[in-house]
Amino acid sequence: MSTNPWTEIMQLSAVSLAPVGEDRTPLTPETLRDLVLGLRSETDRVEHVKVIERAGMMWIAAFVAVADDERAQHCLRELCARLTGVIDGWDIVGEPAGRGPVDR
Repeated sequence: MSTNPWTEIMQLSAVSLAPVGEDRTPLTPETLRDLVLGLRSETDRVEHVKVIERAGMMWIAAFVAVADDERAQHCLRELCARLTGVIDGWDIVGEPAGRGPVDR
């Protein structure tokens, strides 16, 4: 495998957040994107984050620098699990097939 970082394989992954309860942190796509980028670490391998708001939910999409799609989803979900620990009233929607809830 090449050591050139520009040739590393990237996977597109997405996670949805839904509001839970009335008392929640007010978010815009821009502020949520800034929070995601601020919380990520080098081990998350999450890059190029895009946030879209639809029907009151927030959809977070990102390229993850791993070769495996399942691992990419896991990396983004772990980052979003940390995110829901610092914001109030938002939670991850759905679970990936064959997996239980993300530990927080």
